[in-house]
Amino acid sequence: MSKVRQRNLMQERQSPSSKPRTLKTEPASDSNGLSLCTRVLGIAVAIIVAIGLLGFYQAPYTCLTPERLSVEVKLDGPFAFKNTLKQGTKIPGLPSPESIAEDGKGNLYTGLADGRIIKIKPSDNGRIGAGDLINVTSGIIKDISRAMKKKSGRPLGLRVQDETLYVADANYGIYTVNTQTGKVKMLIKVTDVNPPLSFTDDLDISRDGKYIYFSDMSIFSIDEMLYGIYKGDCDGRVFCYNTETKKIEIVASNLCFANGVQLSQDEQSLFVVELAKSVVRIIDLATSKTVKMLNIPIMADNIRATGKGTYWVAGGILRTTLYSFLERNPIVRQIVIGLLSQESLFKLLLLSAHYNLVLEINEKGDILQSFHDPNCENYACLAQAITLSDGRLALSTYVGDHISIVNAEDAIAVGRV
Repeated sequence: MSKVRQRNLMQERQSPSSKPRTLKTEPASDSNGLSLCTRVLGIAVAIIVAIGLLGFYQAPYTCLTPERLSVEVKLDGPFAFKNTLKQGTKIPGLPSPESIAEDGKGNLYTGLADGRIIKIKPSDNGRIGAGDLINVTSGIIKDISRAMKKKSGRPLGLRVQDETLYVADANYGIYTVNTQTGKVKMLIKVTDVNPPLSFTDDLDISRDGKYIYFSDMSIFSIDEMLYGIYKGDCDGRVFCYNTETKKIEIVASNLCFANGVQLSQDEQSLFVVELAKSVVRIIDLATSKTVKMLNIPIMADNIRATGKGTYWVAGGILRTTLYSFLERNPIVRQIVIGLLSQESLFKLLLLSAHYNLVLEINEKGDILQSFHDPNCENYACLAQAITLSDGRLALSTYVGDHISIVNAEDAIAVGRV
């Protein structure tokens, strides 16, 4: 090889341009995508915060942290599903029949959402609940209605003694109705108590007729009752009215939605249902002290004697994790009541919580048995269970449009053992 060619080869090898170039590739930037996601997320958070603030500040009331929290009770042990609440005979066309009472002639009485009280007569062959429906009252007590600016009353708890029907009316207070003449007599006006009654709910009468025990559920009226649950106050009360002296004395206060009341068989104790805490409270009337708090899995409504020395407790709303979460978080509750109507608040309360349960308890507050209707399949959410004189079980509801009567063999009370 010539020297010239060797020199040329050496120059080519040493020349930088002769070396192969390595192309460097950099990953494509995703900053634009991340930026878009961040902006969308930020907008969503801002909207949620804005809605939350709107609900919080437009809420009509300030929600509170409860002084006592509910005890979570599961459907096991004495509350386990053993007995089905079988479907019975329905008496339709009765909007929200909260309570049922039976007189000595087999007539049934119930109060309706429009304020009327209805009598359901026996059939011609004596079958209870199978006869004609008759209006007992129109639902309006003129003088009281005019003074309170209420269009009608709302009869809830009912009791019968002889020919007198005793009525706990959410709007009017306590009055009686003569079952023969239909004459109405006011016993306790809402202003007879200080602070005034807001939501008279249930009552019971001593056997001699001297004492009437009745509950005032909350400082909220029936039209705003859901606020009472969501706000978190325990301002319910129970009173005793002496029919001879006309004096009213308080038996218990600071109750969480005081609902059904029932005298014990010896009339030494009073059972009180606290709906918002799912509790049946037993009060010694001699001392006005609570001797037992029975925690149950449902938000119960009324309580009635079985006729065998025991008591039926009924309800149709099962306590859920959602309810427990709301109870423990007053800020969330305040946002909720600021955003939702009363109707929507009730639907939220019922969310995945429809469950009818009828419990039989004894005077010590022990559970004897339970009857279940999951998802309220056979009945609208229950308010009361009462044993009729023919042994059958009558069921009422606050949200449905009927009364149901269960065959005697399908719901037999154990009774005192």
